[in-house]
Amino acid sequence: MPDTIQYCITVDTEEEWDWASGYPTGPCRLANIAQLPQFHDICEQHGAAVVYFTNHAVLANADSRAAIQNLALRPHTEIGLHIHPWNTPPLSAAAAVPARESFLHNLPWPVQQAKLDSTLAAFREANLHPTSFRGGRYSTSPQIQDHLRRHGVWVDCSVLPGTTWADDGAPDYRHRNLAPVRRAPDEVHAKPVWELPLTFGNTSTDQRRGAKLLQAADSAVGRALRLTGLMDRLGIVSRCWLNFENPLGERMLRFLEVLRVQRPPFVSFTLHSSSLLPGGSPYNRTAADVERMLTRLRGTLRRLQDWPEFTPATMTAIATTLEEVRPR
Repeated sequence: MPDTIQYCITVDTEEEWDWASGYPTGPCRLANIAQLPQFHDICEQHGAAVVYFTNHAVLANADSRAAIQNLALRPHTEIGLHIHPWNTPPLSAAAAVPARESFLHNLPWPVQQAKLDSTLAAFREANLHPTSFRGGRYSTSPQIQDHLRRHGVWVDCSVLPGTTWADDGAPDYRHRNLAPVRRAPDEVHAKPVWELPLTFGNTSTDQRRGAKLLQAADSAVGRALRLTGLMDRLGIVSRCWLNFENPLGERMLRFLEVLRVQRPPFVSFTLHSSSLLPGGSPYNRTAADVERMLTRLRGTLRRLQDWPEFTPATMTAIATTLEEVRPR
């Protein structure tokens, strides 16, 4: 494994819409994309590497496509592939799709393939060549991975460890932890697939023990006793996510202190591009909310600069390092 902890800022780069309204197939609003250069300036000033996981809606608009093409020219920047199946051609005849169909892996395979191919075509038309991927709503599958790696996309950043949620057909990653997983090449596929999970865990120095405590707190008895909040207040354990917009990111620096000791090979930060626009996502409804998120970003990046254990790298660079150092 690498001697240092490589870190990357990842951005789900997409349209803004009212998340409570469902999954619309109609025209997309993309005002948030104009905020990306300012965001990138902050990352660049602190030496961070950034991956923009970009979807079809962004590349289908001339102005937002040009913004992404300009970002692709910046150092330590990668443009990855993202997909929202509800508004990626071929489109459903309905005005909105049900929750189950918002996860790409639940669609019939010919429809999945057609949506992946239309997104890949949009990248080619923009002269962009992705090598990394994040499924919308964290959706992925071996079949999706195999199709993408035939087109040069071999780094999958869709796994959200230790989680599932109530939506019909949602992914179930409760069995996954922070460790990367390699799918080896075979007779058909010349390249491996590296699954590089988002960094979602807990503030315990023993991640497994912390997960068990939190699981117990989620039981009916634990909820009645409000054990999750109690353990947090007592400093025993709390869930944390390297996410600049989500409330689970509020303890990010505490989580990073734990990770410094545990020494995973990499960590992955995340946010949605729509959170850079006031009202663009449920997380940041006002300009003050956006500024609070950017303040968290600046403070975290300053701390990472002070810690020699951490070095910046894009997600494909991280996978390349893991491939180079893996036992033969």
